[in-house]
Amino acid sequence: MQIRVGIILVTYNRLSDLKNTLLLYGNQTKKPEVLLVVDNNSTDGTQEYLCEWEKANDSFLKQVLYLPRNVGGSGGFAAGMKKMLEMDVDWIFVADDDAIPHRDMLERLLEFVQEYPREIEKCSAICTAVNNNGSFSGIHRCRIKKGFLGYVESYVPENEYNKPYFYIDIYSFVGTMIKKKCLQIAGVARDDFFIYNDDYEHAVRVGKEGTLICVPAAVMDHVDNLTYTREATWRDYYSTRNAIIMHLEHFGKWAGAMRAFRRILVALASLNPKKMKVISRAIIDAYLGRTGIHPIYKPGWSDTRK
Repeated sequence: MQIRVGIILVTYNRLSDLKNTLLLYGNQTKKPEVLLVVDNNSTDGTQEYLCEWEKANDSFLKQVLYLPRNVGGSGGFAAGMKKMLEMDVDWIFVADDDAIPHRDMLERLLEFVQEYPREIEKCSAICTAVNNNGSFSGIHRCRIKKGFLGYVESYVPENEYNKPYFYIDIYSFVGTMIKKKCLQIAGVARDDFFIYNDDYEHAVRVGKEGTLICVPAAVMDHVDNLTYTREATWRDYYSTRNAIIMHLEHFGKWAGAMRAFRRILVALASLNPKKMKVISRAIIDAYLGRTGIHPIYKPGWSDTRK
């Protein structure tokens, strides 16, 4: 049975990464039906490159969706999913432009679909493992634990990556393949989040339509540059606001309050009043339901670089 997969790549001003990634998808041992690149209004020559890339013949359909403005990763994935839902595919695979697929990545996922029909019947998404400099990255494949401090994401133990597959509660948009009919019910990514937690929130919705499964034999490489800083940045705003909205909407008022409390502790630990101000603003906006791009905390903002 032929399994039709559509791939969505979201890109913004990372032409070098994009060129390398597109080459790797073109060299997959199992080709997709279509590869859709969503360009978030890049200004570094990406659009000119994609115009030529789209014209070049290949064994799969190439399409580019040019967005009129940068709507962030959330908006890019939302637009890509809406477009892909119009196409004749069975599964919709999502990834960033800097996530590197192993050459047999798609083949391994499709082998799982063929070899485990009972699991596939009741699942809504299957995911690759994510390798970060030689170890599996926990932030991309998580489970949710309920405790006094609300719902907390916990990493999957390393030994579970030796299994043919395991269940998760949360995925990132790095190497996740969603069943089309489940995506139609759950809906696309929230474009109003702009960036951060859009994938976690989406995983919760998709998880209500079936199980979420990680297949360790299928691997993506992705470098996670997550470092704690006392500096106040635009990232503090979106990661805080969107996480609280997610917990309020899916896990309840107590969970939302506990997530806000944890973020306040982070701000206090920084000993930076400006970080507290950004996080406090994010908490207020989360409770007021204010989403989209903040007029002050735009990408690139920090308390040392306005």
